[in-house]
Amino acid sequence: MVRAVKILFGLILLIVALLATAIVVITRVIDPNDFKPQISTAAREHADIDLLIPGELSWTFWPYLGISVGRTEARLADETELFAALDEVRTSVAVWPLLFGEVQLSGIHLSGLELNLVETADGANWERIAAGDSEAADTETGTSADEGVPELPVSLPLVTISDSRIRYRNLMDGTDIQIDDLNFQARDVSLTEAFPMVLSLRYQDQDDIRIDLSLDTVLGMDLGNNVFNLTPLNLNSTIAGVTSLPVKVSLRQNLTAALDEDRISVRDLVLDAAGVRASGNMELTQLSGKPIFKGQLSVAPFNANNALKAIGELPIETSDPAALSSISMEMTFNGPENSLFLDPLVIQMDNSRISGQAGITDLDSGHIRFDLLLDKLLADGYLPPSEEPVENPNLTASTAILPPLSTEPLLPLEDLRALSVDGVFRIGALSLEGIETSNMHFTLNAKDGLLQLLEATGNALGGEFNASAALDARTDEPVITLKKSVKNVQIQPVVIMALDDDLFTGLLDMNMDFRATGNSEQALADSGVGALKMTLSKGTIRGMNLHNTLIGGVNEMLGSYQMLASYIPGQESGRLPRQLSEDTEVVQMHINARLEKLVAHVDELRAELPRGALNGKGFLNLRSEAFDFRIGMRSEDLSGNKYIGDRSWPLRCRGNLAGDAGDWCSADSSAFRDIGKDIAAKLAQDKVLDRLGLDADSARQELDAQKAAAREKARTEQERIKQQADKAKKEAEDDIRRKAEDGLRNLLNR
Repeated sequence: MVRAVKILFGLILLIVALLATAIVVITRVIDPNDFKPQISTAAREHADIDLLIPGELSWTFWPYLGISVGRTEARLADETELFAALDEVRTSVAVWPLLFGEVQLSGIHLSGLELNLVETADGANWERIAAGDSEAADTETGTSADEGVPELPVSLPLVTISDSRIRYRNLMDGTDIQIDDLNFQARDVSLTEAFPMVLSLRYQDQDDIRIDLSLDTVLGMDLGNNVFNLTPLNLNSTIAGVTSLPVKVSLRQNLTAALDEDRISVRDLVLDAAGVRASGNMELTQLSGKPIFKGQLSVAPFNANNALKAIGELPIETSDPAALSSISMEMTFNGPENSLFLDPLVIQMDNSRISGQAGITDLDSGHIRFDLLLDKLLADGYLPPSEEPVENPNLTASTAILPPLSTEPLLPLEDLRALSVDGVFRIGALSLEGIETSNMHFTLNAKDGLLQLLEATGNALGGEFNASAALDARTDEPVITLKKSVKNVQIQPVVIMALDDDLFTGLLDMNMDFRATGNSEQALADSGVGALKMTLSKGTIRGMNLHNTLIGGVNEMLGSYQMLASYIPGQESGRLPRQLSEDTEVVQMHINARLEKLVAHVDELRAELPRGALNGKGFLNLRSEAFDFRIGMRSEDLSGNKYIGDRSWPLRCRGNLAGDAGDWCSADSSAFRDIGKDIAAKLAQDKVLDRLGLDADSARQELDAQKAAAREKARTEQERIKQQADKAKKEAEDDIRRKAEDGLRNLLNR
């Protein structure tokens, strides 16, 4: 028995020795480099590739039987540009397990891989590789590629790809993506057991966006059900070229891709970037059709300026240092298929809260829909810090030179035409520079280049407003229209905010229509036209007393015609008294204006004052704020005098809204002197009548009656002469017509 065992053991050793001798002979005697021509020929015939192997092919023997391929280069047939290359690839199989029919690979090692992928109008270069030979052969034999291939128990202890690069170029749109320093490693690779793998690379594109990325995960595969699990998936990257400073991004998640179910699930997601952390769970289904997003995502409170600092951007300067210090979001993906819709969506910004729903309802068309509510906002804290204005003593508002309006395109028309939006935005309460607004409601719509503010309503400053607007960008000459009305609104806070001065107070009613065409500042200014109607009630004009302006003009006139002083009651030492107030009270003021080329032409200005009235016309340049008005004013304080009571006194108000209101208005000296001459003439006439023993008033009335009678007589005489002329003209026309008919009749009789 012992002898038999010895014989058997000797036979086994002999077989192993013979096998080892055969492998040694094969690996030492047969030189694989002798097969390079055949390999190149096969590559040309079956893949349409010119294959060059300048590197060495070599065998390994024990304990692994393997082959190592050196530098190898591949070019598409008849091209000189490199398509693919590698510096080295090695693989081997353990010798001893082969004796028992078991295949154990030591691993696959690939180094220095290069791929150059190019797309042109004629197609992609990789599509030129002839990969149909095996499929054709399978078709001819009636078998599939998988039939006849034995299921070998393959395991890979190690797979590595190192020092590799891939470049992709699209010569049609200019895309140029390059991936360098590509390294990949997987250990204990198995089709049935999860195994760890790591990946690192550097990405750079034509826009100089650079990404350094590293990935660490454990991959589990269920090939029977086509399910892949990456649990956990840890990704770290540094992104440069998008922001001023590179941004570090860290992502942790558990990812499952069930391809047969058309589903990708992301669980326990945690994303950190620039001091902002987001977490949640998401699921994406219907990958091959119209996708459906489900899940939740939360963004923890973060400081906006700290986040900006982390990416190298300047902070947002606000008057309240605590503004933007706490921003957070809660969102639920809850839309129909082929949408990315958030419902509900909650954004918390300091003490303000935005809630509602928003998103893209159709990923194909990009249609945006939202319905959001801002509960309250104290906007003053988010305004830039106030700065003391720097004044140039040699430059005033009236002499300031305004820069020319730009002729450059103002609106991105193509982008506007691509917009598809339906939205509602509501604000519960908003406070801005003393202006309190509430219950605001805005409805927006944009489609095919027509952008509309369908509704803008709300309460403000004790009153209410209503507006609508549209931007028609469907042509290269966009049209802007605006309609706006306000009712019973306190005007003072608006004036203070707009002019930085307390010039006007009162309750304002206003209706305005405006239209402009063009796509530049200059074009819009040149084409802008509109109509404006305003009523100001219970108002005050600050720093300007029109009554005192009128009295000053009268007193100046009395100084030129001192003989009139004794005939005007109420004057003291030849001068009428002024009011102590520096303002002008307005009971009610009506304004009708036309808007043309940034100028408001006031065709009608009527105002009722506590003890008087005024009317006039003029203009206001909305850009330079320069104005010029001619006003006729009546005052009840002068109505008791028969010489001046019924007169409309001419005033002129001109200047700039940025100037001193006290310097705006003055009496028209020339017109006041003419009035003085007229009054002096009437006084002289009255003196003559008095000496004749006639009542001046009765005589003047008789004279006025005679003038009226003379005018009526002249009008009657003109009418009589006109009637006679019309009669003579008609008789002449009848005579000519009669003679023409007689001549024609005689001609026909002949």
